[in-house]
Amino acid sequence: MLSFHTYTRSSTMASRGAGSTNSPILLLLLLAAFAAGASATTVTITNRCSYTVWPAVVPAGRGVELRPGSSWTLDVPVITGATNIWGRTDCSFDKGGRGHCQTGDCGGLQCASGSSTNPAVTKAEFSVYNGSYYYGITTLKGFNLPLDFSCSSGDALRCRQAGCQVAYPYQKYYQHTCGANGSQLQVVFCP
Repeated sequence: MLSFHTYTRSSTMASRGAGSTNSPILLLLLLAAFAAGASATTVTITNRCSYTVWPAVVPAGRGVELRPGSSWTLDVPVITGATNIWGRTDCSFDKGGRGHCQTGDCGGLQCASGSSTNPAVTKAEFSVYNGSYYYGITTLKGFNLPLDFSCSSGDALRCRQAGCQVAYPYQKYYQHTCGANGSQLQVVFCP
């Protein structure tokens, strides 16, 4: 898994470390990306809802408790594939991170690649290819939270209510691009 460095803007958030993998293919991809001069990207996730949201970041296997008005900033050294970010609500976890959420559930605090999620989630998705981020919002499986998703050098996307897939259908996901080098990505729940 990718290693994320987390910086919290609120002392009320809890975070757990990402795991690692021994995959030689992943290691080769990461080394190739570094050799090509890939630079870090900052992803900031902000909760403007009046209730707590537990964002999930997959495939990095990350998740935190994000109270109203709080932000979670991830410094992503290199992204080598597709990344999904969604909000989970009404969650309850034990000290080991085991538990469930009413919406967006993936079976625990840390959502790993291949985690099954509750079908009704509003997802911010992005991937990197040839020095650009390709990004979008999908509600292909449903809607659970209003969401804005933007790139500092690209379009600002908005999904404020069920049915926003008409504005940003999954087929047009790759129509939104921005330069990956030094760009900042922003996800806002309940904008």
